[in-house]
Amino acid sequence: MSWDQYIEWDRKYYMHHKDALEEWVPFTVDRIEGSWIIDNKGNRILDFMGGWFNINVGQRREEVIEEIKKALDRYGWAPETYVTPYKSEAAKLIIEDILKPDNWAGRVRFVVSGSEANEEAIIIARLYTNRRNILSRMAYHGWTLGAGSCTGIRADRGILASPKTSESRDVPDLPTGGFYFAPSPHCYRCPLGCEYPDCKENGKLACVQFTENLIRMVGVETFAAMIADVHIGGPSIIPPSEYIPQIRKMTRDLGILWIDDEIICGFGRLGKWFGYQLYDGVTPDIMTMGKGISSSQLPAAGGVVSKEIAEFFDKYRWNHYPTFGAHPVSMAAIVANIKLMIKEKIPERAAKMGKYLGEKLRELEDRHKCVGLVNGCGLYWIVEIVKNKKTKEPFIKEDRNAAYAGDISSYPSEIVSRKGLEKGVIIGGFVPNTLRIGPALNITEDEINIGIEALDYALTEIDKMC
Repeated sequence: MSWDQYIEWDRKYYMHHKDALEEWVPFTVDRIEGSWIIDNKGNRILDFMGGWFNINVGQRREEVIEEIKKALDRYGWAPETYVTPYKSEAAKLIIEDILKPDNWAGRVRFVVSGSEANEEAIIIARLYTNRRNILSRMAYHGWTLGAGSCTGIRADRGILASPKTSESRDVPDLPTGGFYFAPSPHCYRCPLGCEYPDCKENGKLACVQFTENLIRMVGVETFAAMIADVHIGGPSIIPPSEYIPQIRKMTRDLGILWIDDEIICGFGRLGKWFGYQLYDGVTPDIMTMGKGISSSQLPAAGGVVSKEIAEFFDKYRWNHYPTFGAHPVSMAAIVANIKLMIKEKIPERAAKMGKYLGEKLRELEDRHKCVGLVNGCGLYWIVEIVKNKKTKEPFIKEDRNAAYAGDISSYPSEIVSRKGLEKGVIIGGFVPNTLRIGPALNITEDEINIGIEALDYALTEIDKMC
């Protein structure tokens, strides 16, 4: 079959989710080689975003592919309740080989996607505490009912947005009842109107104090958990260093669980195995994982619970059956991926390459009028785009609350995406004024240089608008 036929079938039969059909432009993928996508015409395009920040050890690693092939020779499907070598070894690798030094992890359970992992974490928290309410922030935690209700970015809750007018349509009753939102620790443009570090009273951040006040106002005894990723992936927000330790202390003091969403931050992305390890003495009650758990070679995700929660659930039958939970072939991908990460010291490599990437991004910050802030660690970085560095004025006033309705071609993230592709590089962001950069953790310095050159070219275009 010709590529014209594939494109026609895609246009005619597939339900597209990012663009309205009239504005859809096909992006073809013939094959993938490392950090490079090759389209149907043979063009090589550097993926400077690591897919959706999910290609941790890189694409099509031979060690992972071979283990998947071996698993396919032995298995089709097997229920999660059965013992298979891959499921058992994957669990052991996470609990013993990675998490044992932190002395908190009890058991792990595997599902298919990050949304499912967060959905299950909410169920676990509610069952364990026998409480209803969940606290979240401006973040993306998934698209299922519970995970979607934790998602504080309106545009990412499955809304419909017209490409021609300002019309947008939210999913009715989403968020559902029992979900509350605390202010995000976005110091660059604080939602509380504060200035860091002057916002601290007796050392406590204003956003943390506001969060505690909210919990107390609604009723401490009604909250099961707070779900919070360490670096907030969806809206691209990196909190000050005090924030996570203070949130962890607050939840412990109030007797509320902390669900640590590590779906983006985990498996080496921030230069540690998991993001919470950036902070001494901080451990979660529940930790969700996805993306990097298999480097997305096959769909896989999961959740780790503390020893205390594990002991509680051990006393009960739990009638909870995901059909594809712990699928043996996906478990093979997890095993091979983690072993490869251990062998190649991927977290340490991400920390090293992150320093190089950060230096290059800060050079762009000095050079471009439109760059208001560069922040990050490991191979996860954000770039705030502004009209004016002194006033921090954003190009798109709605910023992270934009509904993405009407003409969005002037959004800085869209401009960078278009201009980057002119240079053969995928780069951009998921909110209007902010770029999110997170290539595969095995990216080379030469590939980083190519990505930086494309970003430099794109930012030069935006400088004209400042």
